[in-house]
Amino acid sequence: MKHTRILVAGAALAALAVGWGLLGTAGSAPPPAPQGFVTIAAQPLSAPPTPVSASVSTTVAAPPAQVTAQVRRTYPLLRDVAFGCDARGCAVTATIPPPTDDAFLATRQEMLLGGLAHTVEALGYAASGPVQMEEVSENLFHIRLPVTQAPPRG
Repeated sequence: MKHTRILVAGAALAALAVGWGLLGTAGSAPPPAPQGFVTIAAQPLSAPPTPVSASVSTTVAAPPAQVTAQVRRTYPLLRDVAFGCDARGCAVTATIPPPTDDAFLATRQEMLLGGLAHTVEALGYAASGPVQMEEVSENLFHIRLPVTQAPPRG
């Protein structure tokens, strides 16, 4: 019987302690955050992240012979087309003969204003500067388009 009173008294004290703890914090302000810490609430993601595909495209630059052949096909007006590397870096070089008609001039203009750069980009290279032109005789130009291997596309 003595044990029962002690258990009942202990249970009553425990209930009072729990009740006091709940009542004591119910209306009070939350404790201040420690100085020097920033509290960031996590936000749910609006959409799950897109998984990286296992078939990521990795463009491999075409060999120099393929670059030369493609530039010749795209711009038959060019002569002595070559792809090579030297102390100044890699480049596509060629000779532009004197113009023959307005169509030749239009094609030459298109090539110099980005067409040649787009042609080599499709082969895995990126133009690293504008087309450089040097007049070697009257209306005969030697051109050089500096290129680098393009980073893989993914």
